[in-house]
Amino acid sequence: MGDNPMDIFKDDMENEELYLKVNAMHRVRVIATLLGTDKIKSVLLPYFETLMKKEDDEVLFAMAEELGYIAQIIPQQSICLLPILEQLAGFDETVVREQAVKSIIIVCGFLGDNEISNTIVPLILKLASNEANFTCRVSAVSLMCPMYARAGNQKEKLRQKFTELCSEETPMVRRAVATKIGEIAQYMDKNHVIEVLITVLKQLCQDEQDQVRLLCMESIMNIANILNINENKTNILPLIISSAEDKSWRVRLALSKIFAELAEAVGKEIADSSLIQIFSNLLKDPESDVRVVAVKSLAKFIKFVSPEKLNLIIPLLQLLAKDAFAQVKQMACLVIGQIATILPRDNSQSKLQSYLIELMSDDNQDVRKNAAQSVGVFAAALGSDSLGQFIPHLKKCMEDPKWRVRKEIIQTVIQLALTIKNSEVFIKQLEPVYVMFLKDRAAEVRTIGLSRLNDLIQTYKIDWALGSFLSKCLETLNKDTGFLYRMNALYAIQQIGLVADGPTITDKLWPIVQKCMKDVVPNIRFVSIKVAKTLSKKIDHQGTLNQIKQAINEMTDDNDRDVKFYAQEALQY
Repeated sequence: MGDNPMDIFKDDMENEELYLKVNAMHRVRVIATLLGTDKIKSVLLPYFETLMKKEDDEVLFAMAEELGYIAQIIPQQSICLLPILEQLAGFDETVVREQAVKSIIIVCGFLGDNEISNTIVPLILKLASNEANFTCRVSAVSLMCPMYARAGNQKEKLRQKFTELCSEETPMVRRAVATKIGEIAQYMDKNHVIEVLITVLKQLCQDEQDQVRLLCMESIMNIANILNINENKTNILPLIISSAEDKSWRVRLALSKIFAELAEAVGKEIADSSLIQIFSNLLKDPESDVRVVAVKSLAKFIKFVSPEKLNLIIPLLQLLAKDAFAQVKQMACLVIGQIATILPRDNSQSKLQSYLIELMSDDNQDVRKNAAQSVGVFAAALGSDSLGQFIPHLKKCMEDPKWRVRKEIIQTVIQLALTIKNSEVFIKQLEPVYVMFLKDRAAEVRTIGLSRLNDLIQTYKIDWALGSFLSKCLETLNKDTGFLYRMNALYAIQQIGLVADGPTITDKLWPIVQKCMKDVVPNIRFVSIKVAKTLSKKIDHQGTLNQIKQAINEMTDDNDRDVKFYAQEALQY
């Protein structure tokens, strides 16, 4: 094997293992740097020509990618890479073709507008006119979009060829046009968009292939962003109506996915006057997948519709809340919460509240979970005086067999408490639900309850924490047999200790922890050590500090090795 980098590369490419050849190809940028411009042209590129005739697609993909890097090594001479990239752009394998197009675009970044007009546009037109290989025409479509703005006096030819490809017999080419028509519209003058592209788009929206019609949806939205209200009403609205009534559920699904963005693009006036009725039909679609996606879009769509028009949506939400398909109900839960923040309070309470409460008892756990999440938004929108109607259902959900539902409930209750900031309402209605986390079976639920305790103390002050909440902790410590729940109560006392002052800790918290340090359960004893150590940092009374130190010191001789470890650790720091 010679020392010449090209010889080494050739030897590597003779290897039988495919992954070794791919790795070698990915090192070719280093070889190109060593070879220099002249040898790249005279040695490397001719060798690439031979490889294209025999190598696997993986190697050719790597070659197409590396040619883009080589273009950056020889920017002033990168035009010499185009013949090979043009061939790669016509290959059957999609990834090879697409990577070749990307590398051609990199090369074009180093070319002037004259070179684009005189070299690249003819290359695109040549690819687009290749009757023998439809893949060349697909690549041509992908190149037309980024190159159109720099095509100069050749723009007319590109527009004409783009329009011709819309009527192409090969579905793959029509799909490419349907995908790119919205992109190329961004570079065209508006009059050309209306006169040329809208005509093409209308034709593609009536295509016999549902995949072509489906791909038009994104382009409809992109073009709608360019046009004004009247132009959208004339040109885009008919396409939306026809797509919403399309015989293929996949097309209706694609429209449902982007419906909110489409409403934003066409403006509130059209959304109010026309889109809301079209969207209502999608929400009632016989295909469950369409309804699921439509309800997801509804959460965004309601932001672009006037509040008075949303009354048309309420009967549909009521219908969706009783849908046979669980995923539809899941999304309907979230929308009910969001729409309550926009609608007048009376409308939400009289027309949606009973449905949300019913969803909290649904058979599907994900529906119950989303309903619990929505209750927080819904109740906050109605105000604190509406909470009483939800409390029994929140309590019931805190006994749900699925911990994820209970987790959502505890988060909802905490968020409501922090939003409402009314001590009387909190203590009377929300606190009884919140304290249920102390005895929850799931560690995740207990952890969330503890993690937000400090926020609640900040909102409802230390008097609440030392009063009714501390009494619940004591009840758990004294009456409950489950050591996990008692540990949780101790950690809650630790949280209170972070906020309470020294004398309060000495009088109220330390005696509780001191008693727990003599508990029969080792886990309770070592958690008590941790809590005592935390409390000691806030205590100034020397006598109490001595008591804590003495109690911990006695536990260094504990029978349990974990207790002994934590006691020794506490005395060290």
